[in-house]
Amino acid sequence: MGPDVIPAALVPAMPHLLAGDPADSWAELAAATRTVGDRLRAAGVDTVLLLSTQWFTVLGHQVQCDDRLRGRRTDENWYAYDYGHLDHDLAVDTELAHAWADAIDAAGMQARRTRYDGFPVDTGTVVASKLLDPHDEGRWAMVSCNLYADPAAMAAVAAAGVRAADQLGRRLGVVAVSGLSSGLTARWIRPSEDRVEPEHDRWNRKVLDAVRAGDRSAVLAMREEFAVAAQADSQFRAFAFLDGSGAVDRPGEVLAYGPVWGTGAAVVWWGEHTNTRET
Repeated sequence: MGPDVIPAALVPAMPHLLAGDPADSWAELAAATRTVGDRLRAAGVDTVLLLSTQWFTVLGHQVQCDDRLRGRRTDENWYAYDYGHLDHDLAVDTELAHAWADAIDAAGMQARRTRYDGFPVDTGTVVASKLLDPHDEGRWAMVSCNLYADPAAMAAVAAAGVRAADQLGRRLGVVAVSGLSSGLTARWIRPSEDRVEPEHDRWNRKVLDAVRAGDRSAVLAMREEFAVAAQADSQFRAFAFLDGSGAVDRPGEVLAYGPVWGTGAAVVWWGEHTNTRET
């Protein structure tokens, strides 16, 4: 992979990917996320720039500045399942985190440097880190998803992170932890019953087709309609974040797509060379 190509990925946030007895789609999405982790390591990534739509805030853009996040996440929805209690041990690249926060401020936005004991790491971050980095050997730089930030702001936050990493000489990977459609099934189901509602499925596939084609402008143009028609997770602003990093100006490889408790989820990889096969 060339030195100017930033590897990037979109991965799911739901803890079902860690289930001991998963639905087929959950297992496929988990395996694809592990593949992304393998590819990031093969690319020689020093630090992963990460946005999880489940770490949402309303005041500024919070950047995690604690050098080590250890603890257990108990998910408020799925605590009765084997995937509802998740241990984590995350190493944070604090030099990059502070530089990123400075770059956000310099761009005319407001960064908040977050560091306090017992910080509640969100489920999406924990799930993604356990699949991408199962041996806890990587480093992370994490920013919150401001609920009131428009796509342009999300893109600017990512661009600030890339600039900060470049100034420090970091080999960077970028990961957005987010779903597609968010029509959660509001009842208890067996894993084998998991489905995406047909209209949501149609929209998810339409977006993924544009991603495969490398048509970032089309994805951004349909984002608002996608958000309304399919209840897209956080209005699919995760794609704006990835776009701001400069990593999605090429075809994306859809490694997996399927339902997670009624929501739509996908694992997409952007590298130097991608395979745009159908999924």
